[in-house]
Amino acid sequence: MHIDIQFVPSPPPKPNFLSNRVAVVIDVLRATSTMVQAMAHGASEIIPVATVEEAFQMAKVFPRNSIILCGERESKKIQGFDFGNSPKEYVTERVKGKKIILTTTNGTKAFHLVSSGKEILVGSFFNIGAVAKRCLELDRDLLIFPSGDEGNFSLEDTVCGGMLIQLITEKGDNSFVLNDASQCAQILYQRFEGNVTEAFHLSHHGKELINRGFEEDLAYCARIDITDIVPEFKDGVIRVPLPPPPPQQPACR
Repeated sequence: MHIDIQFVPSPPPKPNFLSNRVAVVIDVLRATSTMVQAMAHGASEIIPVATVEEAFQMAKVFPRNSIILCGERESKKIQGFDFGNSPKEYVTERVKGKKIILTTTNGTKAFHLVSSGKEILVGSFFNIGAVAKRCLELDRDLLIFPSGDEGNFSLEDTVCGGMLIQLITEKGDNSFVLNDASQCAQILYQRFEGNVTEAFHLSHHGKELINRGFEEDLAYCARIDITDIVPEFKDGVIRVPLPPPPPQQPACR
């Protein structure tokens, strides 16, 4: 397994680059944390869209009582939307059985940049162990895709990616090839191991969230392995795949 990480979000270098690869999208502050939280609390699916206008148009496709319109710009809830992008908002009594239409500054765009991937997984600290396990099960070359900070490098997303690399290499059989970027991400994670909130407070986006009144979200998004779900993005929609049916027992004669 070749493991790569892309430090800044940009389209794949070649049209077929991801056709046989797994991509893991990471935006821990806060889009993918919110996605994992919502799916863990019973949301039926999430439709990530790039723009506010697209979100409003998509909302017209479904009965209003079946969807929740969610997202942020400059970290704040968009006018006319139901929720913002704080994962704390996405509790069972609000989201269970609902479709979520979500647009964020960085995270939702990232999924469309890697939409040609063989499998596209939603990663966060919330489900990092389960994502590592799923990557090992799929046994394909891997691209970890931090969603970045408005096109720039994101410290907190790269630290999360480095943790994913460390977990995969620890749990696997050592048949991994890490490029220089992956090794850098793993070393960066080791710098903050045991205290990822420190990375959040040092990061540009973490400081922005604090200044805009969302400091509590930093500690909330730093919780590790609180769920074992691994949502997947396919055909424009994020869902939790159904487990395979149990093998049928031979009929008694």
